[in-house]
Amino acid sequence: MFIGHTVCPGFHDMVPAGHWWRQTSFHVPGYDCFHEEKSYRHTPVDLASYDYAPVNVSAMDRAARKGRGAPIALVYRNPVDQAYSYFRYCQAHVSPAYHLFRGRPVADMSFREYLFDAALISYARQFISYQLQAERYPDLVKMIPYDDLIDRPVETATYLLNHFCGTRREWPMLPAAARLVRKDHMRAIEGKIGSSLDGTRNGQDSHMRTSGDAERDRLADSAIRDEAISRLTELGVDCSLFAWPGHRATTVRQVFPEGVRQRERASR
Repeated sequence: MFIGHTVCPGFHDMVPAGHWWRQTSFHVPGYDCFHEEKSYRHTPVDLASYDYAPVNVSAMDRAARKGRGAPIALVYRNPVDQAYSYFRYCQAHVSPAYHLFRGRPVADMSFREYLFDAALISYARQFISYQLQAERYPDLVKMIPYDDLIDRPVETATYLLNHFCGTRREWPMLPAAARLVRKDHMRAIEGKIGSSLDGTRNGQDSHMRTSGDAERDRLADSAIRDEAISRLTELGVDCSLFAWPGHRATTVRQVFPEGVRQRERASR
């Protein structure tokens, strides 16, 4: 099973020459890893008895174009939340490919500039590849809102694993796995091994820089969301597929007076 960022397999050859998708590009590397790399002959493998496995990207695309091949799923956030997360990620990244946009530091940009000048079109390019493939081959391609995975981790992971296996199965260890990946457990593991598990948190073996910008965790306003929906709709993106959750105290930090914070804790 491959986990990563890529355009939906089989989509490239479906797009007509004059389509907006072919006239645009991703604003940073990593949105379409299968077609950015020159070779996947030695793809690193985890949880196996061997270290590498070959991936024939052309064969994978040909099969998916005909509705065949390995099952595919996109777990996605709504476009504004994802862009805001990526905005923070790029600001703190050590590589100029990420922390600069057209020669300008992303740290000097407002979120609105970053969203509408860079991130939104990249989101649309990747998302619509899965949307159209899922409409064409619903048994092959599934689309899962990220909020489902957060709100119902065991049920949603079961659905995904059954899709990948092609049959319904029992997954008795999933509840324990869902508990293990809680943020406090992950931080405890990282503390013991001395490094970030995925490289996205500051510290040893991380590609992120330390930042003291407390404003980066501030939520975007609804006007930005509405404009993003309007622009994506013009591009053919089905915005009814997005979940727009309210504030999640576990994922977005806000500054509260101490008295309010204590009442918040007492109410839980």
